[in-house]
Amino acid sequence: MKKYILMLGVAGVALGSYCAYAGNSATMTVTATIAHDVSLTVTQQFNLGTITIDPSQSQGDFVFNPQASEPDSAGGGIISVTGASHGRFTANIPNLSACPLVEDSSSIVSCGGLSISDNYIELDEDSDFVVGIGFARGSGNEFIVGADEIGYYNGAPKHKTYSGSIAINYTPES
Repeated sequence: MKKYILMLGVAGVALGSYCAYAGNSATMTVTATIAHDVSLTVTQQFNLGTITIDPSQSQGDFVFNPQASEPDSAGGGIISVTGASHGRFTANIPNLSACPLVEDSSSIVSCGGLSISDNYIELDEDSDFVVGIGFARGSGNEFIVGADEIGYYNGAPKHKTYSGSIAINYTPES
């Protein structure tokens, strides 16, 4: 009988040890962040060139959208625009077809995960000299940046060089 009690005691300790070991576990979460490398690169700055105005006119405007190879006819106090060139950038986005081609639409401010930070830049607060900016897809993965509206509406801007900047961003579509 002593042997059975001893064996039962050994078996009980072994079973208890196994149960204690089996209850000692942990769960680990595995995470990974995927970053898209769309190789977004500015290949040409957007240059409005030289805008010649009649300073006696309190307003003037013109359009230089991505479809136009040259600025459209000027209006109001804007006499001429020379030396203007579109901005250009490339981006390897997964859904190029989401972005309309230059010849198919007017310029836009977002598509396929691409967007610009500001679609209006005020270059001169005093004269309300503003540039409304948009883009469209050229050929392949090239995008062309232009202006839907360029103008001043509250007196002639001062004779000087103005500049501003926009950011082109990519955010993956869900």
